[in-house]
Amino acid sequence: MEKVIFIENLDDVKNMCSGCRLCELICAFEHFKVGNAKKSKIKIVEFDDGTRIPVVCQHCADAPCIKACPTGALSRKDKESPVMVDEGRCIGCSTCVNVCPVGAITVDKRIGVSQKCDLCNGDPQCVKYCPAKVLKFGTDQQLSNTKKKRYARAIKENQE
Repeated sequence: MEKVIFIENLDDVKNMCSGCRLCELICAFEHFKVGNAKKSKIKIVEFDDGTRIPVVCQHCADAPCIKACPTGALSRKDKESPVMVDEGRCIGCSTCVNVCPVGAITVDKRIGVSQKCDLCNGDPQCVKYCPAKVLKFGTDQQLSNTKKKRYARAIKENQE
């Protein structure tokens, strides 16, 4: 079963994610050996109300980025593997960026290639170093259970 990075307690993410951007710095260092958050494959999105949410590739089961890529630069070995970018085949056209349902793909303008989370070969450093423990790394089933709990909590709150 494929593992993904997710936020376990999305209902309380406003009080959890401080926006320290350590996840971005760790990612940039892990992949490019630089302390430049702009190079990160995970992004912290900040909303007007101060809520900060980490956005990272969900390696969708039916990945629209793979289907949309005109050169086949986005692929996975099998349905349990993460979606990967073959930088040698990528032409930086942004088609994958436009179809990504979570906004987790960017194009590095400097090199003209798509960038997205590769799960650090199964040991995502952003999860390991998040000081608030906002990010979790688990199976699709664990993510599904988290969504079910969130939905049940919302129903309960609406009944009270």
